[in-house]
Amino acid sequence: MTSKYLKLASALIAACVMMSSLKADVSGNVAIQSDYVWRGYSQNMEDPSIQGGFDFEDESGFYAGIWGASVDFGRAESTEGDIYIGFSNEVEGGFEYDVGIIEYTYHGRTGASDSNFTEFYLGGAYMGFGLTYSFGDEFGDNIEASYSYDFEGVTLSAAYGDYEDAWAYYTIGISGEVEGIGWDVSLWDTDLDNDPLGDTRLVLTISKSL
Repeated sequence: MTSKYLKLASALIAACVMMSSLKADVSGNVAIQSDYVWRGYSQNMEDPSIQGGFDFEDESGFYAGIWGASVDFGRAESTEGDIYIGFSNEVEGGFEYDVGIIEYTYHGRTGASDSNFTEFYLGGAYMGFGLTYSFGDEFGDNIEASYSYDFEGVTLSAAYGDYEDAWAYYTIGISGEVEGIGWDVSLWDTDLDNDPLGDTRLVLTISKSL
């Protein structure tokens, strides 16, 4: 475990302790996806992925959380575990912003932790349009533009991103909730013509908030 990861974990623990004295909300979530796709690229060899996490949110806008998913990169099945902290809010006029840091960690096979990496992110949104910039030391920067529209309990969304000129990706989707069960159907694609894990795919997600 790197010192950077230890510092982030310590910050999360301290934040949780601090929030125990604040008016903070704690929530959980579980989900299953037909394929775990990250920036257009399959993280589980095109197989279903089980996922879940916990979030802590204070009314000030501060948040922290942990999230995990089953992953497989072709060497051996393992688990992704993410830890993140950040701050988001809405200012007068309806502009929303979100800044934070996320540590991606991998477990369950020899050498899995060698893939760990950290990203900082800065995002803004206004009237359904969003723009997020992510950057870190280990891999390239990512910039993503998005749009979402809510219509009678159903959300239509679309996004386009460029991951450090390594590949570009896009997604369009529709999501909603029925009887407390969330659902999402999204089409993903990248410009990685010679990599099947970046091919066009339709992803179904079923989720439940706890």
